[in-house]
Amino acid sequence: MKTTIGSILLTAVLLLGTSCTTAPAPEPNVVLIVIDTLRPDHLPFHGYHKNTAPFLSRLAASGVVFERARSTSSWTAPGTASIVTSLNPVQHGVLKGLLAVQMLQRVDPHITVNRIPDAVVTAAEALKEAGYSTWGVSDNLNIGFEEGFDQGFDRFRTSNDAGAATVNARARKWVTEMQAGEPYFLYLHYMDPHRPYLKRAPWYEPGEGELLDSISAYDSEINYVDSKIKELFELMRWDRNTLIIVTSDHGEEFREHGGWDHARTLYEEVLAVPLFICSSSETLAAGRIEEPASVLDILPTLRDYVGLPPNPIEQGLSLLPVIRGEGRLPEDRPFYSDLRSPPWFGNQTLKAVVRGDDKYILTVPDTEELYDLTADPGEQTSVLAERRSLAAELRGELDAFEQSCTKFAQEEVAVELDEEAVEKLKALGYVQ
Repeated sequence: MKTTIGSILLTAVLLLGTSCTTAPAPEPNVVLIVIDTLRPDHLPFHGYHKNTAPFLSRLAASGVVFERARSTSSWTAPGTASIVTSLNPVQHGVLKGLLAVQMLQRVDPHITVNRIPDAVVTAAEALKEAGYSTWGVSDNLNIGFEEGFDQGFDRFRTSNDAGAATVNARARKWVTEMQAGEPYFLYLHYMDPHRPYLKRAPWYEPGEGELLDSISAYDSEINYVDSKIKELFELMRWDRNTLIIVTSDHGEEFREHGGWDHARTLYEEVLAVPLFICSSSETLAAGRIEEPASVLDILPTLRDYVGLPPNPIEQGLSLLPVIRGEGRLPEDRPFYSDLRSPPWFGNQTLKAVVRGDDKYILTVPDTEELYDLTADPGEQTSVLAERRSLAAELRGELDAFEQSCTKFAQEEVAVELDEEAVEKLKALGYVQ
């Protein structure tokens, strides 16, 4: 075979072209951070007077903050199940978690909890379908194996309010393996702002009276978890090629309606949650979104982000067009919430619907409340008597949704708790 100068030159050009071809950019990693019991109005980027979260404020300033985001319930199990499934509690069926009455616990150490049905597609399963390795660390026993939150994860670990340092330590063990197999999806569930509130140095300052002192301790817990998120951010280099979503499962009441804690009511102080998205892989339309959003929107957003088609069963909307400045969220879509309160809070079933500025709350079977959230954001004066036709309309909308929505068969599993676990859960308010 005769070799010509021309063929040699052509081969050289082809080889040169091949060697200079730019490799495609790796798919961005995805990190979903849930900070248990975190009220947005205790964050400086939502107007709080204390700098409780300097690092998260920096992240939020580089991304997109949703000013009016809400959960689907006022306690962990149903609210978090909605985050990872984009389904309302009446759909995914996770209506109760690790709740027990201590007197009954002494008789039988087993309690029954709901679990995410196997037929439901979780965020981890969706990201795994898109080619991501999946990793999860939870510091709340309500977000554990028994409740089905491990579905779709390659690695999943859970602890019982061990603290943010333990969450980080578990994630640190995986760093090399995770980064070797990029892209990865990492779910982190921090517990620290949940009661009992620890007085974290150097941020805690004594408050005058029980209420203010508890709030000061709560705020110091936010500072603490903020510092631990910064620590993991720097270790894992999330300033490169990473999408981060930060939210909470529910808020917390500080006597706004006469009580403490959560899982007692469906008022805004326990339903409002922070939600912001930032990215080091692309420039987002940085700013603040006034239109209402929901934790239900997280999974559809992730699907859209990694190129998966939408799942018609999911109840949320993709926020991707909004954070890229290509669209807006509807102002008047309805948001539903549900609560099955524990025995020490009355063992009641509460349901609520918010549409625009109107909020209707039903304590089953027939105790009704109606609020104008613009005129009365603190929900102190029900306008039910003056606007009964609106209340009837909203109740009809709530009933119609529950009758027509896709529901999965509720699944339950028995969990046996030892004495140490019972004492820990008692401190968290899950056992009385």
